[in-house]
Amino acid sequence: MPAVPSIPLFKVLPNVLRTARRPIEVFQEYHQIYGDNLLLSVGGSRRTHLTADPEVIQHVLQRNHRNYDKSEIQATQMAKYLGKGLLTNTGQPWLTQRRLIQPGFHRKRLDSLVTEMRAVIERQCAQLDAARAAGSTLSLHGFTRSAVFRIIARAIFTDGFSEQETMELNRTMDAIQAFIIYPVRMPFLRKPLRWIGREGKYLAMATSIRQRLQERIDERRAGGAQDDLLQMLLDSRYEDDGTPMADEQLIDEIMILFAAGHETSANALAWTIWLLLQHPEELAKVKAEIAAAKTLGPLDLDGVKNLPYLTQVIEESMRLYPPAWITDRVALGPDVANGYAIDTHTVVGIFIYGLHHNPRYWPEPERFWPERMSAAAKKDRHPYAFLPFGAGPRLCIGNHFAMLEMQLFLAQVLGDYTLELTTPAAEVGVKPYITLHMDREVGVRVC
Repeated sequence: MPAVPSIPLFKVLPNVLRTARRPIEVFQEYHQIYGDNLLLSVGGSRRTHLTADPEVIQHVLQRNHRNYDKSEIQATQMAKYLGKGLLTNTGQPWLTQRRLIQPGFHRKRLDSLVTEMRAVIERQCAQLDAARAAGSTLSLHGFTRSAVFRIIARAIFTDGFSEQETMELNRTMDAIQAFIIYPVRMPFLRKPLRWIGREGKYLAMATSIRQRLQERIDERRAGGAQDDLLQMLLDSRYEDDGTPMADEQLIDEIMILFAAGHETSANALAWTIWLLLQHPEELAKVKAEIAAAKTLGPLDLDGVKNLPYLTQVIEESMRLYPPAWITDRVALGPDVANGYAIDTHTVVGIFIYGLHHNPRYWPEPERFWPERMSAAAKKDRHPYAFLPFGAGPRLCIGNHFAMLEMQLFLAQVLGDYTLELTTPAAEVGVKPYITLHMDREVGVRVC
């Protein structure tokens, strides 16, 4: 049985602060030196098996998933702010919630949400019209983030938040997610952040959002049913005893839908547009495909099937810049994955960014090449070499929702507008929070 290379402590310690600031850069360096699997620990802290090996990842997420659970980072630290929803819950409570919520993302439900999505996108495009008229620039990520947040807010609460309330909720959720990364990535900061009141500040923000959500739930019960995700959650009943979801759990799930459902898609959209604006040939193909698809009928749940190249572009963008760039699991018992021993309590760090840039599975991994996402190309590739939405039983419940909103958004924006970057592409890098951001605001001009 091959041994997993262990990074010596004298090499790890000098990189602690750099790892906290630029973990992707450091992890990529480690993988180039030690291979797809390595052991990483700092003194007496948790022992991590960091992997960019699709065989190991498939074993952990699928083949023997029952031996692996969410880590303390997700189940405790993130849950402190976002609640015990699908993203942060574990064990049987997670499975019970998954079964209860799954119908909200079935095809019939998505079909009913298309009208709401398109209405939000059309209103959002008014910003592009105003910017073009004024000759001003827009923040690319600000534009995609506000659009996606409005979509998820509308999908959950068709009668819920005003425009001002939506903007405030968006800002608050952004602030919470930007803060969470510090106690998560640097555990030694948890007590100091608590002592100086920073933790309390963001916990209070989370409590404020929960109170607003409770008000909307109470208003819905008093005002009558609507056709949205909130109503589906309110009407759902547990199989074992026929009871509805408790309000606290309901709010937890909504918090997770907001947190996980908008930042990932917003980042993916921003990176996709940024890539296309640097690759005029690929952008021309996308525009031609969108124009042709519109002649075949409305761009709805069936109409987006006529956008295969756009879909490949989105997927290639998520390969280069995966919204969820890393995740982890904890081994509940000893195991062997792809010949490597994994001890009990070992944290398996699934380095999705490293996997997506692994030259063993992706020729010219830094190249933007949408054709590698064709159906034929996928058949020749390891099924776990591409994980934009995770995999196994905990595959993202909203993956089809996310793809649909991205297809509709890009079809409208790229089909109706001509954009150009005002921020030099060479200056833009990655900033890995919980999701993968750009490291600066990128400006776009509407021509």
